[in-house]
Amino acid sequence: MGTVPGLSPTRSWGKCCECAVLALPVVVLWIQLGAAFNLDTENRVVFTGPPGSYFGYSVEFFKNSSSINILIGAPKANTSQPNVTEGGAVYMCPWSQNNCTIISFDKQGDRYFYINDVNTQVEFKSHQWFGATVRAHGSSVLACAPRYYWRTEHDIPFSDVTGTCYLAVDNLKRFVEFAPCRTERHGPAGQGYCQGGFSADFTKDGRVVLGGPGSFYWQGQLISATTEEIVKAYYPAYFLLSVAGQIQTRQVQGSYDDSYLGYSVASGEFSGDGEEDFVTGVPKGLMLYGLVSILNGSDLKSLLNLTGEQMGSYFGYAVATTDINNDGLDDLVVGAPLFMHRGSNGRLEELGKVYVYLQRGPLELEPSQSHLLGLQAFSRFGTSLAPLGDLNQDGFNDMAIGCPYGGDDQQGSVFIYNGHVGGLKDTPTQTLSGQWAFSSFPASFGFTVRGNKDLDQNGYPDLIVGAFGVDKAVLYRARPIVNASASLTVQPTMFNQEEKHCMLTTGNKSLSVSCVSITFCLLANGKHLPSHLGFVAEVQLDSGKQKQKESIRRTLFLDSQQPSLVKTFNLTNRKPLCHNSNIYLRPEEEFRDKLSPIYISLNFSLDPQAPLDQHGLRPILNYETEQLIEQKAQIQLDCGDDNICVPDLKLAVYGDKTEVYLGDENSVSLTFNAKNEGEGGAYEAELYVALPPEADYSGIARNNVSLTQLTCSYEAENQTRYLVCDLGNPMKSGTSLWAGLRFTIPRLNDTHNTVQFELQIRSKNANNSESEVVFYELKVSAMADVILQGVSRPDKVIFPPPNWTVRQGLGEEKEIGPELQQVFELVNNGPSVVSQTSLVVKCPLKAHGHWLLYPLEVVTEGPLSCSSKTTLNALKLKLQPGAVEGPASLKSNDEHRIQKREVHRDPLGEQENLTCSTVECWQLQCNVGLLQRGRSVILTVRSRVWAETFMERAYKQYMLECSVHFSVDRMPYSVSPTLKPSGSKKVATAVMWNKPNSQYSVPVWIIILAVLAGLLLLALLIYLLYKMGFFKRSDPYGTTMEKAKLKPQASSEA
Repeated sequence: MGTVPGLSPTRSWGKCCECAVLALPVVVLWIQLGAAFNLDTENRVVFTGPPGSYFGYSVEFFKNSSSINILIGAPKANTSQPNVTEGGAVYMCPWSQNNCTIISFDKQGDRYFYINDVNTQVEFKSHQWFGATVRAHGSSVLACAPRYYWRTEHDIPFSDVTGTCYLAVDNLKRFVEFAPCRTERHGPAGQGYCQGGFSADFTKDGRVVLGGPGSFYWQGQLISATTEEIVKAYYPAYFLLSVAGQIQTRQVQGSYDDSYLGYSVASGEFSGDGEEDFVTGVPKGLMLYGLVSILNGSDLKSLLNLTGEQMGSYFGYAVATTDINNDGLDDLVVGAPLFMHRGSNGRLEELGKVYVYLQRGPLELEPSQSHLLGLQAFSRFGTSLAPLGDLNQDGFNDMAIGCPYGGDDQQGSVFIYNGHVGGLKDTPTQTLSGQWAFSSFPASFGFTVRGNKDLDQNGYPDLIVGAFGVDKAVLYRARPIVNASASLTVQPTMFNQEEKHCMLTTGNKSLSVSCVSITFCLLANGKHLPSHLGFVAEVQLDSGKQKQKESIRRTLFLDSQQPSLVKTFNLTNRKPLCHNSNIYLRPEEEFRDKLSPIYISLNFSLDPQAPLDQHGLRPILNYETEQLIEQKAQIQLDCGDDNICVPDLKLAVYGDKTEVYLGDENSVSLTFNAKNEGEGGAYEAELYVALPPEADYSGIARNNVSLTQLTCSYEAENQTRYLVCDLGNPMKSGTSLWAGLRFTIPRLNDTHNTVQFELQIRSKNANNSESEVVFYELKVSAMADVILQGVSRPDKVIFPPPNWTVRQGLGEEKEIGPELQQVFELVNNGPSVVSQTSLVVKCPLKAHGHWLLYPLEVVTEGPLSCSSKTTLNALKLKLQPGAVEGPASLKSNDEHRIQKREVHRDPLGEQENLTCSTVECWQLQCNVGLLQRGRSVILTVRSRVWAETFMERAYKQYMLECSVHFSVDRMPYSVSPTLKPSGSKKVATAVMWNKPNSQYSVPVWIIILAVLAGLLLLALLIYLLYKMGFFKRSDPYGTTMEKAKLKPQASSEA
């Protein structure tokens, strides 16, 4: 058996969908924007057929004498036909209930005829896909089985997939077969692979048109006849029938083979003769570019061809006709579900496309301003097209476009596009999504769609969507559309805080407040609406503050003292309803914002709790309705008649430092002067200080009573920290205030040479609201306070050393003389770090060939390394732990020796200060490593005083002086230090002598004799004084009277 054109590609698309990508974000946006227009998705009716029957492959409305029903094709359903497997069926379902019954178009099984005296099966109804196409018009129903095939009458049998259809007339009372391709022209060259009924339609006057895309080597053909002609020509006993009056397209040259004419079909008037013409898709014509042909309704001659723009896009897969722009002329819509589009990444994506052609005159079709492009790859946008009629009652017909593998999980989608004067709108107003996700087989929701019938008689057309992959069909009823408008007025529009005409009562207290009146009105109208419509209106006061956290709403309703009002209304169609309320302004001290407008918003919607209408539906607002209305009021300011304040803000900044140091806390005080020299106040005036990343806020300056004490807070914006300080609300004209702020800058680094504060005054005024930005810059420097300290232990050496004698051979260090330690400490008091410092120590070594100090060893603590050209402990003496500090007691030598000095000049004897400028010194060169703030290094130089040199110069005082010098060579920063520290220190050790006791001792007898002589002399002196009467003297003034006579007497002449 031959292949089935069209059905095979269609079925293979389900396999392609397995690799489909997820929906683009725009699809989600569409769903959100259009998810709730007037097709009722909450109360949809779902019809379910037998599993695996492909129930929902085709759908149609059917109106009989009493009601409108739904026809649903199930091309793989089993019926009661004897010996027929999966022959297919058509179900009729009352729209109000899921109670579907099979329409018995054909009760017979396969027919047999005697051929050469053999009873031979001549038709094969199993797997014929009856119900793959279903169309209805008036009381007639056409159902087709495009995969039906029969055995030709020739001796050599052929199996021709001609397809067949059944026509039911008189409200399903009579059924006749219509198989126009079952003719003697068998095989692929004739009509043997016609697949008649692959597509079908009725014209407005009831004429049947069939598409057979397999005729004539798949050139395809259209066949048309009236229902009366078909019924009249039907004779059950005849297998091959011809219909009188039937018209059909003919075979043409071979270049048109494999074109698939008749793949899709529709009817409409395009020639201007008043008779309906036929539109058919030819998706593989013209080298796979595809085309759509408009054929004359009377003779099927070609009138006009429209060509696809892309090879392989399957242009013409689906066609539909309707008057979109309400000009009285039929327009044409064409689907190309395999259309490829180059995406933003440069790669081609299969998105699908739908073309809209507007008829401007006879055979004059003009492409609309924009065609519709699918938004999800492999979704097959444009697979099905269904004119909906005027779904939203705006005067323009609308269109449903199926996208059977679109949406999340490829469950399928249907997009509703509204018409307008320029064609179809670019974006859908509603998106219907399948509820059955892709499993082993796609649900194919949207593979077929049908509309433009009002099932429930509510004045709005409804829509059926098939999902044959899950054996379901879904009915969506259209809800009545309400066109509503509202108005909101505020009178007066200015709150005058000086005029308080309203009385606010809270408990037992009453308060006069400033108030205004608001009035809002609602008006609703529409077609086929219930007598009363429930609305909910919500009024929000100061709605701009509602979105701001921690903001106080400045106005409240007078009666409820709340910032919002929710009210329910019942409106009559076309009759307005109004409501009045008073609102008042809070006391001035309760809010800061006096400048920005007070927005009053009205939001209204249909009452979700209102009862359903008589059809069980809830009306819906037109999606174009402006549901939010805003008005504004102002607070009257002291800014003249126009209520516009124009400040002139000035800012000057002064600091107590110009330089900050790496490693320091760097306390900085900034003093600023803020002025408003304008004509009006600056409302919500604030000082904004943009802190550098290295700085922290410490507080306001309080050490000066003349400075204003501010209230400041931290804010952050895009990684920038701000200090915000309140300067007044308002900061009145003529204001000049001084204030101070304290900061620390502890996180300095050397990547920048400066640290910068940005200061600006900002207000909420509309005009001239800010001052100039003032930059306060501090230079980043490195500075270290390095201190050098030194001490000698001991600070004096007493000669002669105890227990010391001159020896010829020296073996231990103590045999040289007293121990001497010079201790030096280098301290970094910061704040910056020092990375490298030189330290040089110089101490006396020899003088005129005589040793002075004998250096033994150097001890270091911290990052310190030293070297010297002078060899320490050059005599390799045995070292011992340092001697106890302080001089030892000296032993007396009773023997007094006086040596005769040789008469010669001694240069050392003539010197007292033994410094490096007068004697030979040894030098110690040290390098100090990294010194953090507060860290130090200690250098100890241990030596021995060469005693023999000083003993030879008895009782001669000397001063041994060591000098040390340091200089900072480098600091670990890219910025230059302010000053590289350096300094020197001198450490002196005194050489002193004790005088021996034996040298100046006095004999005891001399002392006794001297004492006795002194006593004898004293006694002689006392005796002489006694003899002279010294101890018998009287008072020189005598008695008291005598004393009185000595007083001077007063002058008589005075």
